[in-house]
Amino acid sequence: MRTPVRVSAAIAVGIAVALAVMAHDRQRGIEWAISPEQIADAQGAGKPGVETGPGQFARLPVASEGADLLPVKWGLIGLFAACVVLVGTGHRGRLRL
Repeated sequence: MRTPVRVSAAIAVGIAVALAVMAHDRQRGIEWAISPEQIADAQGAGKPGVETGPGQFARLPVASEGADLLPVKWGLIGLFAACVVLVGTGHRGRLRL
């Protein structure tokens, strides 16, 4: 396979994988310790917010501890997928024993 095609395929796959992992993490709500939906549900039930302890309520969303590192995670997974495609589409030499 020609090099420009290999590089283009690797970039496309890397971006697609990174976006898919990002969408999966956002769907699971992994970036929130207390999500806006949880606060809305609690306020809909008549509480002032999500109870975090006895008599303590969170009225604003709280980001999880690892939320800052999520873009790095998505980028590294995409980069790894791109490298796998680049290596996998490379020229194969004859096996010599």
